[in-house]
Formats: sequence, C-alpha cells, structure tokens
Amino acid sequence: MKRIQVIDDEAFICKTLKEGLTDIGYEVKTSLTGENGLRKIESFKPLIVFLDMRLERVNGIDLIERIKKIDEDIEVVIMTAFGDIETAVKAIKNGAFDYINKPLDLEEINLIIAKALKSIEVKRKLNSYVKEKKLKDEAIIGNNPVMKEVFEKINIIAKNDVTVLIRGQTGTGKEMVANSIHKKSNRRDSSMLSINCGALPKELVESELFGFEKNAFTGAFKRKKGLLEIADGGTVLLDEIGELSYDTQTKLLRVLETRKFKRIGGVDDIEVDIRIIAATNKNLEKAIENNEFREDLFYRLNVVPIKIPSLKDRGGDVLILAKYFLNKYNKKFGKEIKGFDDEVKDKLLNYHWPGNVRELKNVIERITILHDTPFINLNHLPLEINKPLGEKTKDNEVKVSINESFSLEKEVEKLEKKYIKIALDKCNNNYSKSASLLGISRFALKRRIEKYF
Repeated sequence: MKRIQVIDDEAFICKTLKEGLTDIGYEVKTSLTGENGLRKIESFKPLIVFLDMRLERVNGIDLIERIKKIDEDIEVVIMTAFGDIETAVKAIKNGAFDYINKPLDLEEINLIIAKALKSIEVKRKLNSYVKEKKLKDEAIIGNNPVMKEVFEKINIIAKNDVTVLIRGQTGTGKEMVANSIHKKSNRRDSSMLSINCGALPKELVESELFGFEKNAFTGAFKRKKGLLEIADGGTVLLDEIGELSYDTQTKLLRVLETRKFKRIGGVDDIEVDIRIIAATNKNLEKAIENNEFREDLFYRLNVVPIKIPSLKDRGGDVLILAKYFLNKYNKKFGKEIKGFDDEVKDKLLNYHWPGNVRELKNVIERITILHDTPFINLNHLPLEINKPLGEKTKDNEVKVSINESFSLEKEVEKLEKKYIKIALDKCNNNYSKSASLLGISRFALKRRIEKYF
C-alpha cells in the first residue's frame, strides 16, 4: 500500500484526512507534533507527508529539511490556512513538492497525491538509470526448435508473476531473455534493474541489494536505498547468482520467502513488491554438492527454469543471427554489405562459437566497421573462424593419411556421413533444414541417409 503521513496539530484535520485517505486505499498515520512526526517517519517510511505550515512548536518550513535528511525521496506537501504566493515559493524552495490551502478538499488532495506519486516514480527511474540495463528492442530471434520452446516459455512466464532461473553459457543471451520477460509482463511500466553478483565484492553486493542506514559502517554518511527497494513494483535481475556468498544467499532466501529485508545497519523490515529473475552459467547442482550454494535457495529460484542452448547447438540460427547483425550494423555504420559468400556461411556454421551469440555479434560488427564490400568473403573472417581444411575444430576433426590401403571412395563416404550427422544434430533431425544446411536437395539427403545409415 502507498503510505502517507499527516502532521498537523489539529486533531480534527488528522482524523478527517486519515479516514478520507484510508477509504481511497492509502495507509495513513498521523502526528500532532513535529517531533512525533519525525519519529514516525523513521519507522513508517511514508512516500508522502502532508505537513501543517504552522505547528505549535515548530515552523513547517523548518521541518521540511529535517524530513529530507531522513529520506530525500519523500515528497512533502505543505498545508496552510495562510496561503499566499510568498509562503508557497518559500516552501517549495526549501524542498516541498506542493502546497494546499485550508480548508482542505479531498478531491484536490487526491490529485496532488497522484502527481507526487508520479514524481517519485520518475525520480526512482532517474536515480536507477546507471543500474538499469537499456537493452531496448534487441531481438531474440531464431528458428531452432529449442529456441522456439524458449520463446513459448517467455510468453507464458511473463503473464505469471513467478520467480525464474535462466541458465546458459556466457554470451547466450540470458539478460535479453530476462528483459523480454519483463517487457511482456504487467510490470513493464516499472524498471527492470540488474546487478552482476560476480562483479562486485561481497560487501558491495549487499549494499547494492539491500541498501544501508546512515552510519552503518565507515563512509555511510547518509541512508542509501538498495536495488530491491528502488525496484519496488518492477523486476530485479540477479545475474551470475552462483557467485553470491553463502551469507548473502541466506539473506536473499528470506527476501524470496517474505519479500521483506533490512537495510545494512537497520532494524526495521522493508516490504517490497518485486519479481526476481536469476541467471547463471554455473552448475548449481555441483555447487550444492560442494557446499557453495544453498539447496533451499536453488529450489526457491528454480520455480520456472529456462535453459538457453549454446550457439553451436542452434544449427541454422547462426546464419539468421549473422544476417540480423549485418543489417543492424549496416544501418549503424552507413554500409551496404548485402550478405555472405557460401564459403563464409560454411565457416560460420562449422565454427564452435565459444563466446556464443555475443561472439558472433562482435565478429559481424568488426567486419562491418573494417570493410566496404558487396559480400563478406573468407578474407574478412578472423583467423580462429577461417581455419584451413584439415585443421582441428571443436565440432569435428579431419585427419588426412594416405597409405597402401587408402581408398578415396571410402574416405569420401566417411566424410559425407560425418557432415550429414553434424547437420542432422544441428537441425534436430529435420531433413529439410539439414538438406538446406548441406546445400543439397531433401531427396539427395534422404538417399544418402538410406545408403549410409
């Protein structure tokens, strides 16, 4: 619920506002004095404070600065029976969001609340800009059957607010899958914030996730909200979650169970409405066996798992992605490269792509920057991809040895069998796609399968 606090020395106003705002759907607390109000703000943590201009012992304008020291994101609305331009300007210069004249009108108050909540949301997005991953509309594309299953899962998961564990090698597109889930979900209008759990020391991971109170440790000069709190209403991606320390895993488990946590150095629970998506390239089952990862946390995260295949296992998707990236970088760099020579296509299909989609993307970007040519040919490929025939690759190894028992016909048959097997594996035994990959007709492929297998 959206929390609102009223500070006014007139009991009738406090009672009236509490009843009216509670009926609308807000959680409201009231205070008759400034000091009592400040103490309640510390524990209640309201989003908006309606503050009387002339309290009995303190001026409302002086109180604004003290409220902002507790939490600079709180929006303060001044209430005054002495409404004038000078008072309004002074209040706003001191940090007030707006002011309202007494006698109060509930409809006008509700409009001010709506504007204040919108302001809070905008500031949160601005404050979290550095952390938020701006993946924009980068497409997740492919025709491989395994990837089609991933697409179907994304569409189903997005509609259901469940925790997701995305698994796959580095560079396969785990973050893009998380972004796609968020963009298709009911939380799409809120932020998706991301933290790489393996890129920060343990102490910084916890402060980034949970935030900290003023003076919680040396250098904590003021309260800092954590990622989980900033993302309230949205999505948090915990990338490389397998790198979290055991202690932090324990704290995260409580968040998953209760959606509550404490800031570092804090005593009060903070409740948030967030969706958590975790991603990892690590074998978590093995990490559990080695006492490096909590088993109970694994099952909390693994509500709905998504496994992203490596690029070498996606068959013809390599060429689809290569063409996609070529079109993208043609536009970006003002080039007009039309496509790839057939020899280049063969090299792209048979390379093992240890860096997965990210490596392919970088290769196409580099070629597009460096070359002006109608078609990309073998001379444009990096050496690791453009290996001579007979040199070892990860998918297959060609060994040439000629002796008295050598038979060219048998060696050709062996080679044909090997490449047919590779094509069938890449295309999940789809004859049409395998034939296209091999550059022969479906009938020719079927005839060879009947001959060799």
